[in-house]
Amino acid sequence: MPPKIYRMLNAPDVGVYVRTMASMRPRFIKDNHVRIFQAQYHAKDRTATATQLAEWASISYYAVVNRLYGEMGYQFAKELGITIEEEDPIPSEKSHVGWEVWSTGWKEGRRFQWRMLPQVAEALEELGWVDPIELMTADEAFAPALKEGRLVPASTVVHERNPEARRLCIEHYGTICHICGFDSKSVYGIAGVIHVHHLRPLSEIRGEYEVDPVEDLRPICPNCHAIVHLGGRCRSIEEVRSMLRSPN
Repeated sequence: MPPKIYRMLNAPDVGVYVRTMASMRPRFIKDNHVRIFQAQYHAKDRTATATQLAEWASISYYAVVNRLYGEMGYQFAKELGITIEEEDPIPSEKSHVGWEVWSTGWKEGRRFQWRMLPQVAEALEELGWVDPIELMTADEAFAPALKEGRLVPASTVVHERNPEARRLCIEHYGTICHICGFDSKSVYGIAGVIHVHHLRPLSEIRGEYEVDPVEDLRPICPNCHAIVHLGGRCRSIEEVRSMLRSPN
């Protein structure tokens, strides 16, 4: 019998997560909170227990993770002025514990698993708090022996809310990088390895908007996309082109 999945019914969209989390940092969301997000983001299937997150995020005890994760959720709901609505609250819990803002959850034996909501993962990418290029497991990424190995905000990949917008952008511009001219087909023999970049970050847009795939989006390669957002910035295509022409 599959486990009962516990979830928040009124979880907001990506844009709300981006704006609210940005406003909470560093006023409420501290470095420990960000490390928990990073650890879960890089876990397999974005799924982990509090014990695993404590180990990966270098936090002393799983109960501390439970508290920090729940406090963030409570504060997030308070900032929005909403109540966390659940389909079927955990019977042993007399009140919400806040984690539902960030994850779905289920019991697996004596453990409780959290799986990060897709819109939370996308918000972390948009904010630049995680590196979306996953080349290692969470255990490797947060290995204690790597004294300087913690993830820090470096780059971001914008995942389109509407895949049709990505398709129409590529249909118009093709799959060659708009900055450096990289073509994955000619280099690797594999076509279509390309990111689609918002010229204006979603975090700057207040509320939803109607995206124009030709005016608002451009195809750029993963390397150039990383440089565009390096250090949490959003450089223009022209600025990165000038960097490419003048490496020194």
